[in-house]
Formats: sequence, structure tokens, C-alpha cells
Amino acid sequence: MSAVLKTIHITSACLFLGNVIVSGTWAALAERTRDHKIIRFSNRMVLITDLLFTLSGSLGVVITGYLMAAPMGGGALNPWIRWSYLLLGLSGLIWAFVLVPIQLRQRRILATTDTITDEYLRLSRLWQITGAVATLLPLPILYFMIAKVH
Repeated sequence: MSAVLKTIHITSACLFLGNVIVSGTWAALAERTRDHKIIRFSNRMVLITDLLFTLSGSLGVVITGYLMAAPMGGGALNPWIRWSYLLLGLSGLIWAFVLVPIQLRQRRILATTDTITDEYLRLSRLWQITGAVATLLPLPILYFMIAKVH
């Protein structure tokens, strides 16, 4: 297994995990201000950084992970790889089908009003809860990669 591939894999994991953790923090801190301009800016930055770091990090993890796992028999021979695929896949599904659509709805709300509406706050609570789940799901993968649990 190449050191370059491992380096790209670990860097991608850091980008992915770092951004999903920081995004939730940014949003929560911005919303505590109840300042429409700050919240709108935060929403915009979370969307941009999700595309730059979460998406690129997750693609890097998936591609390099697959390339490194294939010579070891992949998920067929290694339960920890199957679990890693499952956890990352579930996190990705939540991100793609729940979190991003909520962020886009929030963005539309913020663009059409200069106040923080009840609908925005309801969506925010849902985003924080499902975002926490999507963030926690991949964390065990770190352990699996290191311990290679059978």
C-alpha cells in the first residue's frame, strides 16, 4: 500500500470529519446571535465548505479506501471494512437527502425575509439533530482503520 495513497486517505478523512464538526458549530454559534445577517452568512459558508471539504473529503476517503482495501480482499474478507462502508454510507445518505435539502430551504427562507422565522428555527433544530447523527456515524471508522477489528 503506497504511502501517498495513505496520506491522501488520511488527509481526506481529516477534511471530511473536520468540516462536518465545524459546520455544526458555526451554525449553532451563528444562530445563538439571532442576527439575520450573521445566520445568512453562516448558512452560505456551510453550503460552500460542504461542497469544498465535506464532498471532496468523502470522495477522497471512498476512492482511496477502496483502492487500499481491494488488495486486502475488501469488505468480503474484512468485517471492519464492511462496517466502515455502512457507517460512511449512512452518513452520506443523511447528508445528501436530509441536511443539504434543509440547508437549501433555510437559504431560501433567509433570502426572502430579514427575520429569523419559526420555520427556519424548526429546520435548524432538525438540521442540528440529524447533523449530529451524520457526524457521529463515521467516528467509529477511525477506530476500525487503526484496530482493523475482525
